[in-house]
Amino acid sequence: MFNRFMPLLFVLLVVIATAFIFLLFRGSGAPEVLPQTSGGPGAGPDGIPEYRVESEAEYQLALEALGTSTDDIEAWARSRGFPPATYTSSRGAPLELNYRTARESRLRDLAEDGDYWAMQFLAARISPEKPQEAIELYRKAIVHGSAYSAYKLGGLYREVARWISISHDDRDEVVEIERRENPLAYSSLGWLLVAEYEAGLPPGSMTASLTSFHAPDDGVMGSCERAARFLAEIQAERETLGISVTARKPPLAIELPAEETVGYCPPDVFPRADFSDCETIRLVGDAGAVTGHRCR
Repeated sequence: MFNRFMPLLFVLLVVIATAFIFLLFRGSGAPEVLPQTSGGPGAGPDGIPEYRVESEAEYQLALEALGTSTDDIEAWARSRGFPPATYTSSRGAPLELNYRTARESRLRDLAEDGDYWAMQFLAARISPEKPQEAIELYRKAIVHGSAYSAYKLGGLYREVARWISISHDDRDEVVEIERRENPLAYSSLGWLLVAEYEAGLPPGSMTASLTSFHAPDDGVMGSCERAARFLAEIQAERETLGISVTARKPPLAIELPAEETVGYCPPDVFPRADFSDCETIRLVGDAGAVTGHRCR
């Protein structure tokens, strides 16, 4: 069943760790639902529409019944900088290949013109040798509207921590990054929190992989406070540069179970995506059920 849900989880939640939301319910049994017709919903005991999703065909039927499609979901992902290989240019080539095969000088020219795709692909290319410049490029891409770059920046800080602890990397640039961001784990989680918020995703969608931060301890609060500072800096830069980034929630957002987000940022410390204007639904399978939001 896990594999059946992978296309949904990869596109909606971007990071593969989010698939754990389904595994948490393994063996618990599926709740009772009313029969469905052509992918339409049944009704749970609380009145929330329930969609059974046990196969790719049922998943597609559920999306159709919700009035959305994988194309809609991918269009949202692209609007936030996520580069699935299915996106094509006017010439029909995958979008990411257009940037991956470009010369560094070409990427730099595009980045100077405000192309955040070029910024984030260039940052990924140079990060092992020039991590400080990569950090600056990712930040610039975030300012221009790429939530994916916030996710990548969080990952880069984790990489820097690994370079230091495993490879004993003592390059001046790496040592300076560690000094400035100490502890690196706070900045890593902080940027993943920014990525969630900028993408309009539920809490835990991108941070679930950092299991060491699931407990409500000082580490989480420190990361939340750092994330709030990062977000304020990004928004201030946008205002200075006259850049407007329209908030846009995904067409279908999947929540982690409530017990998995206990200890995440309190809303008064770091904001959360608001789904009050979206339709609440439930996806049901033999492994259990998860809550989702259909946002139009």
